[in-house]
Amino acid sequence: MEQPSRLAPVSRAGIGTGKLFALCLAVTGMVCTLWQAVWAQQTPADVEPQVFRYQFTPNSQHKYRMRAEMSGVLPLLGGMPVEKVLVQITMALKVRNVRPDGNAEVSLDVEAFKAEMDGQTLPLPLERLRTGMRDMVYVINPQGEVVERKGTVQMPFNIPLPGVEPSQLPLMLFQLVFPRDAVTAGQEWTYNRPMTTTPGDAPAQFTARWAKDEAVSSVPASLFTQKMRWNRAFKADIFDMPTTDPSVTVKQIDQTVSAEAQIWFNREQGRLVRANLTAQYEQQTRLLNASETGSAPAPVRLTAKIQILREELAPRENETRPNGT
Repeated sequence: MEQPSRLAPVSRAGIGTGKLFALCLAVTGMVCTLWQAVWAQQTPADVEPQVFRYQFTPNSQHKYRMRAEMSGVLPLLGGMPVEKVLVQITMALKVRNVRPDGNAEVSLDVEAFKAEMDGQTLPLPLERLRTGMRDMVYVINPQGEVVERKGTVQMPFNIPLPGVEPSQLPLMLFQLVFPRDAVTAGQEWTYNRPMTTTPGDAPAQFTARWAKDEAVSSVPASLFTQKMRWNRAFKADIFDMPTTDPSVTVKQIDQTVSAEAQIWFNREQGRLVRANLTAQYEQQTRLLNASETGSAPAPVRLTAKIQILREELAPRENETRPNGT
C-alpha cells in the first residue's frame, strides 16, 4: 500500500535568494499598506476645511474638573523638594454677558478645591481664592483671544504654570486661539498669548495643529496637538512676587515654561471637551543685594501633568468642598 506523500520542508536555500528578496518586498509592501491605512484613519484628510469658534450664550455656565500633579522643587523656602503635589478643582465657567461684537465677558467660580503635598492637605486661603476668582473677568472673542482682563488674584507663592497660577485658570478652558480662516486637515498655525498683566512681560508662543476627529465618551470632537513656550524675567520681593518698588526688590528671577497638550474641541457646541497637558517649569533666582550673607535659592524645576474634563463626563467621586461651604 502506497504511503501518502509528504511535503518536504522548504529550506531558505530552496527558496532562493531572488524569491526571498521578493518575499521581503511583498511583506514590506503589506506593512506599508497597513500603515497607510492606519494613518488615513488617524488624520482628517477627508474632512473639509473647518472654521473653529467658541460659542457664548449669555447667562450660561459649563462645569469642568481639573486635576494637576506636580513633582520637583517648589519655589518656597529657598527651594522645597516635593515628590507629589496634587490639586483637584471643580470649576464653573460663567458667561456673564455677550457684547454686540460677539466678545464674551466670562468669569470662573471654584466650586470644589483640594490640594495636597506629599499626602498632606495644604492650608490654602480657599475663600480668598474663590472670592478673587469671582471678581476676575475675562473678555474673550470667539477665536479664543483674551481681549481684556479685569481684576487680579494674589496667592502666597508664584508658580506661573498653566493651570496652577489662579489668574490663568480661565485660560485652561480656552486652550486654543483659532485662526480667522478655516483650518485644513493637518494644518499647523502659531500665535502668541499674553500670560500676565505685568507690564513688560513677553507673551507665550504657541504652535497648534488639527490632528484628527475623535469622540470623547461619545461626544464628537476634533483633536488638536499644541506646544507652548514662555520665557519671563522680572525683579521680585522676598515672596517671589514681581515688583517695581526698589525698596522691596531683593531678587532677579528668570522663568521658563514649556508645555505640550492634546486638546479635544466640539465644533457644534463651540467649547472644550477635554485636555491633557504636560508642562516643565524652571526658575533661576539671583540675589541682588551683594552684602546678602545667605546663599542663593536653589534652581527650581517642576514637572506638571494636568487633565481637564467636562464635569458631566468625569467619574463620580466624593469631592472635598472648600472651607465655609
